[in-house]
Amino acid sequence: MNIKSDLRILTVDATITDTAEEQTITITESVNSNGSAYSQPVLKATAELIVEGAQKIAFTEKGQGVYALPSSFKLQTGVNYKLVFTKQDGTKYESEQDQVTKVPEIIGMHDEFKVQGIEIGENYYQPANYIYLDTQDPANDKNNYLWSWKLWERQNVCATCYNGRYFLTPAPARCREERNYAGQMFDYMCPGDCWDILNNKDLLVFTDIYSNGQPITNKLIAKIPYYNYTGALIEVKQQSISPAAYRYFKLLADQVQNNGSLVDTPPAALIGNVKNVSNPNEAIAGFFMVTSVRTVKYWIDRKSAQGLNINPIGLLDHPLTPEPMGNDLTRPPFAACILGLNRTPNKPNGWIN
Repeated sequence: MNIKSDLRILTVDATITDTAEEQTITITESVNSNGSAYSQPVLKATAELIVEGAQKIAFTEKGQGVYALPSSFKLQTGVNYKLVFTKQDGTKYESEQDQVTKVPEIIGMHDEFKVQGIEIGENYYQPANYIYLDTQDPANDKNNYLWSWKLWERQNVCATCYNGRYFLTPAPARCREERNYAGQMFDYMCPGDCWDILNNKDLLVFTDIYSNGQPITNKLIAKIPYYNYTGALIEVKQQSISPAAYRYFKLLADQVQNNGSLVDTPPAALIGNVKNVSNPNEAIAGFFMVTSVRTVKYWIDRKSAQGLNINPIGLLDHPLTPEPMGNDLTRPPFAACILGLNRTPNKPNGWIN
């Protein structure tokens, strides 16, 4: 007997911070249909941030389920915030209130190179740099932490084509399938500087319930694979979150740890602090929170790996396979380094050549 399931779960990713970056939320629906799961954006919703139960600040739709606050918006401590939004069909949702909690500064960071850094199979490891953090937990306050990171690595390959080759013309430049190259794969180099941007796939949360007011030292924040001989730049964010947010992300982290990584679908939807106003029983995943952030960039020089006769694993998931040049000197062309969420041609601030 075939059982068809068309379960749809609304997912709200809504973290508002005190940084200078554009403050956005993302509203999507996770759809499970006939055994397959996929996510689709919620479009044409109207969303507002409610300040102290009275002032309303409207979000502007940016596309793909993303909604942004005005650039003039600034979080304030000691103020209650709540998210309210209405889908195009009139269904209204609202979150619980949240307040900014002060977060201490990151005092220091250091790294350690480990030959057996990341276990990726039975008795098989990738070399990696472990990144550690020091901070001072404030006394007389209950503090909960969420850590995340972003990594910039220099990338030399800007396109990989399968079953065909890369063409600059006719525009747009892209891979094009060709019958004569079925089953083949070619890599195309970047014409200049290019960096891949990688983000943490695991959640790291911490509560000071047993260490209130004590220094937090040598806290392992990231394990960065030995991608390149040269260095890499990591940006670490330290956030202070509410007890409710800590419980939510701790449960999510436990599911992630047992079932894969943050990008994998958890076995069961975690219910956050957003509710359907007219139907409180609707299962809604995700969490709304306002948080203070401290950010530090750290240069991983990878000098500790020198002289160990260990080769970097590279950023590709396969050996480098350039297209043979042949008699046509215009081939292979370079592939552009296209600015996006996971790649940039712009030198990141803090990068050391």
